[in-house]
Amino acid sequence: MEDLVPALLYAVLTWIFFSAGFSNYSHSLLEEFSWWWPLPLAIGCVAILLRRIQVPVFAAIIALCGIWLFLLGNTAGFFLLFEAVFTLVLLGSARLSRFTEHGALVLTGLLVVLMYFVTGSVALTVTTGLLAGATIWMPAEWAGNVRKARDLAVSERQTAEATAHAATIQAQAQAREHDMLLTEERTSMAREVHDVLSARLSAIALQSGAALNSPNNTELNSKVMEEIRVQSVKGIEELNSMIRMLHQGSPLTPVGTLADIPALVSTYTVAGEQVEYSNDLPQNGKKLGASIQAALYRAANESLINFSKHAPNSQLKLELKLVDDSVQFTASNPLVHLDPGKTRMTSVLGTGTGLRSMHARSTELGGRFHATNTGNQFVLNMFLPAEELLH
Repeated sequence: MEDLVPALLYAVLTWIFFSAGFSNYSHSLLEEFSWWWPLPLAIGCVAILLRRIQVPVFAAIIALCGIWLFLLGNTAGFFLLFEAVFTLVLLGSARLSRFTEHGALVLTGLLVVLMYFVTGSVALTVTTGLLAGATIWMPAEWAGNVRKARDLAVSERQTAEATAHAATIQAQAQAREHDMLLTEERTSMAREVHDVLSARLSAIALQSGAALNSPNNTELNSKVMEEIRVQSVKGIEELNSMIRMLHQGSPLTPVGTLADIPALVSTYTVAGEQVEYSNDLPQNGKKLGASIQAALYRAANESLINFSKHAPNSQLKLELKLVDDSVQFTASNPLVHLDPGKTRMTSVLGTGTGLRSMHARSTELGGRFHATNTGNQFVLNMFLPAEELLH
């Protein structure tokens, strides 16, 4: 509907000029048909209304109607020629717009030069220049500026939309990263809580089971009660330490070293389990970093827990050795088909959490982990970096 305004404006102005006697000039080529001017004017105005459908076609119709009005002696032809050029520059394709804009300048100059060489009159030449400039060159420049402003506005809107879209994507990425960090933190917390509780509770269950199986052994029961108290106190201390660190927002400190593994093994051997432990690392691995030692300690602890659950009354073998540039931890024991009625820990069911924790720890430290059933043996291997032992 925005094209309705110029169409009506040209029609009204032409009618006013005609009524005032300003729109006609003498010596027209079709003077006897001068009263037909409403026909080309109407066709030209309708073409203005439809020009967005096919810009070059309707711009040509507008221009032809303008020339028709000139031939009829009606000066309203200037309006339609003006609008034809304006339409091509503003609504045409980028290539057509540039061609029309440059062509308008060239055509204006040619008309001025041609008028001078044909008539030799400076007055007619200046008049032609003014009319050509107002009818051809000025609408081209005007439409070009409007088009540039429109394209700039579109570009700025697209830039704003792209910026807003990028901001949305960035916010979504930050939200996903935040959720991922929370998930990782929850997983880490769950793993630490599992390791602490399972280690202490398994030791307590193992010791209490040994005491229940030997009710008349006073010396054993005394040692068991003392060990149960030690494990309970240590478990409470570790849980309190974890809770304090979580409240303070500080990272969890690695718990356990290679030097603590013999005492851990002793907890199980005192209760009657058969555990063989060997540490063949250089200097018993004292140079290893705290995180590596903690991971190996947790692996030994989890292996003892799983052994007491799933293969009691058999033999567990724990080994630490240097293989190439890695520390290899191996835990192996025979596969045992338990009779639930005869086990000492029938209430404790394996969920695989410990193995997943060991796998997660080894991956986080740049190592690898795998556990398989080989023949009649369950074998667990963890490989962790050992740069400290190679220098």
